Amino acid sequence: MKKLLLLCSTAAAFLPTAAFAQSTGTDATENTAEAVIVTGTRTRGVGGVVVPDVPKTRSVLTNEVLVRQSEGQSILQSINLIPGVNFTNSDPYGSSGGNLRIRGFPGNRVALLFDGLPLNDTGNYAIFSNQQMDQEIIDQVSVNLGTTDVDSPTPSAAGGVVSYRTRVPGKELGGLAKAAIGSFDYTRFFGMLETGELTSSGTRAFIAGSTQKYDKFRGPGDLEKQQANARIYQPLGTNGDFASLAWHYNTNRNNSYNNGLVSDYLNNRYFDNIAQCSRDTPTAGFIDNDNSSSATPVSNATTVFDPTVAGLAPSTCTNYFNLRINPSDTGNFRGQFRYTIAPGLIFTADPGYQHVIANGGGTTTLQENDSRLRGRNPTANPGVDLNGDGDVRDTVRVYQPSNTRTNRYTLLSSLVYEVTDSQRVRVAYTFDRGRHRQTGEFGKVALNGDTLDVFGGKYDTTARIYTADNNTLQNRDRKSIAQLQQLSFEYFGRFLDNRLTATVGLRAPWFRRELNQYCFTQVSTGNPRCTTEAVPAGLVIIDPNTPRSPTSPIPANAIYAPFSRTVKYSPLLPSGGLSYDFAGGHQLYVSYGKNFSSPSTDNLYRSVGIDVKPETTNSYEFGYRYRSGPLQAQLASYYVDYKNRIVTAQDLDPNSQTFGATLDRNVGDARAYGLDGQLSYRVARGTTLYVYGSHINSKIKDNVLGAAGGSGCIAGTTVGTTCAVVLTAGAEFVETPRWSFGGRVQQDISFLSFSAQGKWTGKRYSTDDNGRVGALPTVGNLPIATNGRTDDYFLVDGDVLAKLDMVRPGLYLRASVINLFDRYYFGNINTTNNLAGGPRFSVGAPRTFQATIGLDF
Repeated sequence: MKKLLLLCSTAAAFLPTAAFAQSTGTDATENTAEAVIVTGTRTRGVGGVVVPDVPKTRSVLTNEVLVRQSEGQSILQSINLIPGVNFTNSDPYGSSGGNLRIRGFPGNRVALLFDGLPLNDTGNYAIFSNQQMDQEIIDQVSVNLGTTDVDSPTPSAAGGVVSYRTRVPGKELGGLAKAAIGSFDYTRFFGMLETGELTSSGTRAFIAGSTQKYDKFRGPGDLEKQQANARIYQPLGTNGDFASLAWHYNTNRNNSYNNGLVSDYLNNRYFDNIAQCSRDTPTAGFIDNDNSSSATPVSNATTVFDPTVAGLAPSTCTNYFNLRINPSDTGNFRGQFRYTIAPGLIFTADPGYQHVIANGGGTTTLQENDSRLRGRNPTANPGVDLNGDGDVRDTVRVYQPSNTRTNRYTLLSSLVYEVTDSQRVRVAYTFDRGRHRQTGEFGKVALNGDTLDVFGGKYDTTARIYTADNNTLQNRDRKSIAQLQQLSFEYFGRFLDNRLTATVGLRAPWFRRELNQYCFTQVSTGNPRCTTEAVPAGLVIIDPNTPRSPTSPIPANAIYAPFSRTVKYSPLLPSGGLSYDFAGGHQLYVSYGKNFSSPSTDNLYRSVGIDVKPETTNSYEFGYRYRSGPLQAQLASYYVDYKNRIVTAQDLDPNSQTFGATLDRNVGDARAYGLDGQLSYRVARGTTLYVYGSHINSKIKDNVLGAAGGSGCIAGTTVGTTCAVVLTAGAEFVETPRWSFGGRVQQDISFLSFSAQGKWTGKRYSTDDNGRVGALPTVGNLPIATNGRTDDYFLVDGDVLAKLDMVRPGLYLRASVINLFDRYYFGNINTTNNLAGGPRFSVGAPRTFQATIGLDF
């Protein structure tokens, strides 16, 4: 492969027709050397960092810097090197996920694209960072910090785009093989084989695979991941046309971290789930010890084993580590096609298909005479014998996941017409349809407490739990169709001897979401009652399709009947930009973009009968660039005006019914402005330096209605004192550092290459009201202030690479360290309205070592 993946030398990559955009259509518009973009010049990256020449704020990292990050790491951790981006990882190797913020936007308000294919969940738009492609075969990742491209296939991106692209197979036969070990019993193997050109027309392909496994750095359990990738590429002529088909498959089997309250960490700095939870075989006629409310004498007590906790009660087994898991199977097919129909007329198409099944684990206890098990005729059905002891008197621990299964079809297509040598127009059509099936099958557990099927009986029928009338018992049952159709127009032109660039775009999306709730919905909580049981006495059934005022209260004992509902959104989203080159390498630019994010599935199901408003933003940018020789620099200022801002957090409370789910809440109108800057410089041959920094000033404009407990509240759905005013007026955005700075240096000396990178992240709030209501326990030396704001932290990573060509061409050794100074800090935050709601925190990874041996052939 001519050392393509080992770009550690002093020379930077020269990319004469570099593709820095999300889709083939955008590339064809922005990045064709023949007429519009390059015009005889070359786009140069410095140290793997590129500042593209487009009239918007975009930053790019190439494979040169990606392969120097920690082995097996998520691509989203790598973009922490880009200003304005803050990603907090849940562990040192990336398999536990994490939270993304870009200029204060949470991850589900940012479009994540993979060769143009949208990766945000079709239901809640969440980003799953642990399911991304291996970085060895990522050619580059680009980040639009404030705006989308006109063909972006997203109904949720109000705050930018993260897009990464698969490398093109090499022209020569070759490959890459490597093995890595590291702290916490880490092992990883990666291999790739390239065919080279198979035909006289240039057909070529690669196939790659990896496997990694390691222990959690705190608490019991491990994390395992396997991945496979392949791509076949066919050039079509000599003018840049091509056809490509790629495949990706990823499977994760992970034990989750139990992210705790501040009080949990006061007792144990590495608080986590419990190690063991098993019980004796039950005896007929007796009630198990799990039923703590029963006064019946117990002769067959449940026995719980945990050497670390004395006198542990069975009810605490909600934290048993092997039922707190996060299994996922994801896969996709991606096509890319570019064809010149006639001189100056180009057609592009990016079709794709995705399949996903995943859940966040969970456990609960279930009484065998529970009304949900007794079915439609509770009088005739006393219950179900779940543990096989011949009675229905026991309380049995069961697995309680919430499965999500998605089948998704996507097409991005563009027709690009070259009006003159320096002007182009594009018409684009985007289609995206996701069938989102959400169920919550309860599953049996073994005597040692482990689940029989990680998907709760989805595939293993022996693990399923049935009601007395032979229906599958579940806590969620709904089907959604999310469909996006979008027409876009874009004009792109250069004037004044190519010094002035102008773009004008318009997105016209039609978004339609079909909702089918097959369960009753409790009005007071929004939680479903998904069984075949009769509606409990005392509850008032309400037709959710009956119109009502959002401010008119309804009875607290109301319950919504199952329903079907369709919601539609069709905004017009204009955008535009200007850039002007002057004085040899200097450039000024301005841009504007209107962006839109429709409500998530969870919001729409929980807010039955209320017209949930989408989030919209108007984003303005003014920036300066310098691109010449060994130096690239960019300084961007921005202002974002929010209407109906929505914030999101994952429910990390292991005792919650929605554990692992991503929940939204509205904090009203807001605004944010700030600066993002970066500079990359080749100091001398073999020495590169990169520095970056960000500042954001954010403010929520008004107080909003919310639940006193912090879980969120929708006007008109509850009465009494359940809802309260959340003091958000003047508060800053949650989980968003006001300041962040970082840098990276690389020095190559002979066959050795040294690099170090560090980032300082400022303090972040954990509550919407910035800690104005409620109080935290005494925090001692924990990295958090009493108002719920985490302390700032500075993390340093480093590596040394030895190229051993004198032993065997292409052979190398690499040693790396993460969190060199072993800083104890809080990374992810499960944010809430106020401190009374109990925000939860994730401990960041400690110092971690890795060693890798590789052969590039």
